[in-house]
Amino acid sequence: MKEQIQQWQQKWRALSPSDQRALSILGFFAGTLFIVFGLFAPAKGFFDEARVRAQESRELVRWMQSQRPVLERIKPAGTGIGTRASGTLLQRVTGAAKQHQVTIKRFEPEGDNRIRLWIEEARYQDLQPWLNQLIQAQLTVRTINMDALPEQGMVSARLTVEG
Repeated sequence: MKEQIQQWQQKWRALSPSDQRALSILGFFAGTLFIVFGLFAPAKGFFDEARVRAQESRELVRWMQSQRPVLERIKPAGTGIGTRASGTLLQRVTGAAKQHQVTIKRFEPEGDNRIRLWIEEARYQDLQPWLNQLIQAQLTVRTINMDALPEQGMVSARLTVEG
């Protein structure tokens, strides 16, 4: 490394004073370009983008806070399982299933607060709202296995619900 530095110094001394001056100006200009476009511009772009994202986040928080009274006035949707928690787990699950035209082929209780269900040939469009209603009723879907059937939109499912 020391040898390379000495070689560069010898080449520098061999240049005429006007070439040394021109090379110094060129080096200063290249260094300035590196600092401006290699360091300053990317950092400024990052900070500008961060500032925009922070402003968007503040606006989102303001909007969410302005919507809080509206959300507090809204009552839980549904007339069945979401508004009442009476009845056994099986009654609550089957009541909601009837409401969404979901036919439970088989069920197996696992104690007082857990039930395993088998559903065959159900429309996914009916099954999804039923599952959402179970969750809104503060029931926990512990496991779910869903298989698509050859007929489009039809599924079979095995799930465990806990309440």
